[in-house]
Amino acid sequence: MTLRSEFKHLKSILFNRWNMVGLVLLMAIFSLGTYWIRQKVHRQSDMVSQSVIHGSTKGYQKFLNHYFDSYSRALEQLDYVWDTHNSGIMEKQGRLNAILKADSSIVALGVLDDSHLWEIQVDSLTIPLPDMWDLLQPSKQARQNTCIIKERYLLISGPMPNKPQCWRGILIDLHRLHEQFIWDDIYTSVYQVVINQQQQCIYHPEIELVGKPYPLPDYLFVDGQVDFKQFDSLHIAQSEYLQLPVFKEYSRMSFRGEEWIVLNVSPGFEVKDMIAEQERNMILLFLLFLTTLLVILVFGIVHWKREFLLRASTEQEHLNLLLKHEKQKSETISIKLELLRSGLNSHFMFNSLGTVKALLSQEDEIARGMLSDLSQLYRYQLRIEGEHMVTLQEELTFTQTYVDVINLRMNSSIRMEITNLPDYLDYKVLPISLQLLVENCIKHNIASENHPLVITIGVENGRIFVENELRPKVAIVETSGKGLKNLNTRYALITQQECTFKQEKGRFIATMPLIN
Repeated sequence: MTLRSEFKHLKSILFNRWNMVGLVLLMAIFSLGTYWIRQKVHRQSDMVSQSVIHGSTKGYQKFLNHYFDSYSRALEQLDYVWDTHNSGIMEKQGRLNAILKADSSIVALGVLDDSHLWEIQVDSLTIPLPDMWDLLQPSKQARQNTCIIKERYLLISGPMPNKPQCWRGILIDLHRLHEQFIWDDIYTSVYQVVINQQQQCIYHPEIELVGKPYPLPDYLFVDGQVDFKQFDSLHIAQSEYLQLPVFKEYSRMSFRGEEWIVLNVSPGFEVKDMIAEQERNMILLFLLFLTTLLVILVFGIVHWKREFLLRASTEQEHLNLLLKHEKQKSETISIKLELLRSGLNSHFMFNSLGTVKALLSQEDEIARGMLSDLSQLYRYQLRIEGEHMVTLQEELTFTQTYVDVINLRMNSSIRMEITNLPDYLDYKVLPISLQLLVENCIKHNIASENHPLVITIGVENGRIFVENELRPKVAIVETSGKGLKNLNTRYALITQQECTFKQEKGRFIATMPLIN
């Protein structure tokens, strides 16, 4: 019997008509029970969630009281400054300026003392204002402690407690107040609207509504007066700001003898979120039940499939071994080719010989030294041909010689800083690996005699690191990126660790494993 015929026979036994009818009936009964429990949980959660929303809005109400109390404290400071008889005019003006600087939303303040007017205001008023003399006239305020001017500024004024003949006030830029609310980032699950006694908007998340009349719903009024009995209860409505169903709750806020109104808006989906976890638990329970049935029904199929996969895995493992062997052969050939080409490139050879040619006519000693360094570099390459590993001491000496040759051509613009390497000089690294990382730093960064490129080399956590400040060259450096990629491949053939290359806080850091 073939595998396909075995599968069809097992399927006909498990998935017959009566088994499927029983499964459907069990699922239907369980679904109805789950739906009934879900509805009951919804009803209970609605009651709890409304209580939670009410408590949350009360917390935000305390924040508003604290925020606007700061303006009352600013008036008290103004009273204190003016009651200080021993202070000169310049000192009073300095203290008044300090009140302005303490809160950026306060843009002007003034005191009307009999016929004398003292006022200070910031220079960055967006909208020209009436003269402070007119603003502070008690007769023009209609006995109001607060009023909105030009749909932008809130004037808070009144007589001094100890000098009723003196009228003082502060001017609040409502747009700056709006910015402070946004920057404080206090609102998470609700937003609030502050409305003064004249039904003008003091604060709203939409700044275009600030300073303008804010209509209230009719159910809040009785005989043209606000019915505060309707407050502190949730009302379902549609938010024009959020474009979502919301719960609205109105509350009172007393400020400077006036009764202000605070509208607390909570998104409707927040209520559903509170019971979402319970619904998820019910769904998980249903899925567990369904999964148990399916496991029982398909146990035979799983057993048959295991046998089938066991036979197939043997063939797959054999194929994987062949592919791995071919891949290793390919990588070995690629690495050997790269090692033949990974010596010092032709540009370096050309520039170095050009430098020697220029130096022979001026400083023969330096030229001979450079020729000696070049011979050491190429002698090292010839010596390590066929070597799989070299000591860190050998690779460090080779890299230092390479940098010395570079500095003759680039006027000592490269500086290497060696840290904590003496303890690791007997450890092993790949040939021409440290030099490759240093060459990568020089190739891609700007270096000059006045601003040398500092390359730091050290060991940390069993890995050697090469680090430099990122100073990218303006001209695009042509590079294939194969050098660093092949370095990683070469390490992968001898150890499980890889090389890493990353940019962090304006620095480029390359690391490679040390082999003990």
